[in-house]
Amino acid sequence: MTEHLETTGENRPNSAGLEKPVSATPAPKNRSFFWLIVSGFISMIGDQFTLIGLPWLTLKLTGDAMALGFVLAVVGLPRAIFILLGGAIVDRYSPKGVLLASKYINTALLGLLAWFVFTGGLTLPVLYVLAAAIGLASAFAYPAGTSILPFVVPREKLAQANGLTMATRQVTFFIGPLIAGFVIALFGPDGINRGEQAATPLAAEATGLALVFALDGLSFLLSGFMLHLVHTRKAEKGTAPGGVLHLMLEGIRTILKDRELRLLFAYMALIQIFVVGPMQVGLPVFAESHLDGGAASFGTIMAAHGAGVLIGVLAAGAGLKLGFRTLGQTFLSIDILIGLAVAAFAYVTTTFTGGAIMAAAGVLGGIVQVRIFSWLQGRTPPAQMGRVMSFFMFIVMGMAPISASAAGWVLSFVDITTFFLGAGLMLTLTAAISLMIRPMREVGAPDTQD
Repeated sequence: MTEHLETTGENRPNSAGLEKPVSATPAPKNRSFFWLIVSGFISMIGDQFTLIGLPWLTLKLTGDAMALGFVLAVVGLPRAIFILLGGAIVDRYSPKGVLLASKYINTALLGLLAWFVFTGGLTLPVLYVLAAAIGLASAFAYPAGTSILPFVVPREKLAQANGLTMATRQVTFFIGPLIAGFVIALFGPDGINRGEQAATPLAAEATGLALVFALDGLSFLLSGFMLHLVHTRKAEKGTAPGGVLHLMLEGIRTILKDRELRLLFAYMALIQIFVVGPMQVGLPVFAESHLDGGAASFGTIMAAHGAGVLIGVLAAGAGLKLGFRTLGQTFLSIDILIGLAVAAFAYVTTTFTGGAIMAAAGVLGGIVQVRIFSWLQGRTPPAQMGRVMSFFMFIVMGMAPISASAAGWVLSFVDITTFFLGAGLMLTLTAAISLMIRPMREVGAPDTQD
């Protein structure tokens, strides 16, 4: 972890996302960025606790996979519905203020969930209510969290800052689940409570699950305290006066009138279908049916993909240059390669080969993530930051369940090999056709007009 972002002669992006040479003068230490990234790291570790604990809790409470799906939907639905409103509230008030409020609300919600689990008072309706409340809080936390960075670091350092932030997130994907799983197991029937009789499956693991949710609540509390040490520019406060609903509708209209944003978001919504579904639905099915390791193979492949993303975001944050003139040329060319990697996965016969392909796809995907986030943050006026980033997150999160549902439906008609081959080739074809369309490949060009 670094306390400061150093300027060492790399290029500075302009408002169109291109780069201009800058001097090699070292930048002053940015302690606010240090506290922001530490605050985010602690919070994201806690997020992994609930991502592991909530499904496990639901299964132990109900023993019903359908109930698990409904609980996850109850979390996701309020987030998808209210995230655009959350972006407007971020612009009306401030990213830091909204983020702080969401952290303290989550502290209370998770503390309440931990108390219900520990005392044995949890019922399915109570779980639904708390899950919906947690999802609603995240509808405000996501746009606030993705909007605050441009108010903490200079715009010319956004790529480096995003690279470090996303790399930190990838690290939590490894650490968080391991800690959560260890805590649940330690206090479960196979841990220190071995041999003890429990009235229900949930009672047997209540202590470990309650502790996991309590630790997540504590992580939000600590993260909030550290966020108080982050100083934002004055422009961050009260940047967009007006009614929240008016701001939300105005933001949607502004985005739809912006040709670059309109093209980028439409393309991203489309390609989510060819990426998210195969990853969420296809990979576990493929591992179970085609690889000897089963669940272990699936875990290894996902870990390899995560490691690849980590390498990609670090490389992009360090200033890796791929030689493309525009952002559009960059992500479209990379998506062609990712599509070919997904198609090649259809012919995988070993865990090692599958892991290698997914690691390569992860590196490319990590580079694209940093480039797109940094370009969006760098070109967006401060008064519109929350609404633009919330629209971006709305597309990504809103398309995920659609893509997963579509993937499951397609798999009921075709075999898994045809599924990966078709998804990969469709992604490659979509990116290749888009690359031939001038407005698409010119996204991010200095002469592009809205």
